[in-house]
Amino acid sequence: MVGGKTIISEEVFADLAKTAMSKVENVAAASEDVSTLAAVVKKVADRVIPQVIVKKTDAIAGDEENQQSTVGRVSFEIKITVVYGANIPETTTKLRQVLLDEVERITGYQVDKVDVIVEKLVKAESAAEKEA
Repeated sequence: MVGGKTIISEEVFADLAKTAMSKVENVAAASEDVSTLAAVVKKVADRVIPQVIVKKTDAIAGDEENQQSTVGRVSFEIKITVVYGANIPETTTKLRQVLLDEVERITGYQVDKVDVIVEKLVKAESAAEKEA
């Protein structure tokens, strides 16, 4: 077998977190706005101040003599908006589980923690308009 490193960028983990957010009912990425100008400003702001912060440690491949291999490890801080009336602890628990499953299945990395910051609540009608 040919050896070598596989490094997964932090951006991939951020994309996985955003995908997980889209799979959980009553969750939206923080600061989603309807207007076109606001959407452009948000895209620029997300590049400077991301809504998902990833901290990772890459896996170490073991050698035949003295080093055991280790799996990569990753932690997240995610800012979300929750639909008013949704149970926040249940929603954040579901988000953590979906993200954990996605990351471990796709990357093989171990998720150490997922900090979720609920920045605001939106009415269900507002959330439906944003999805349209």
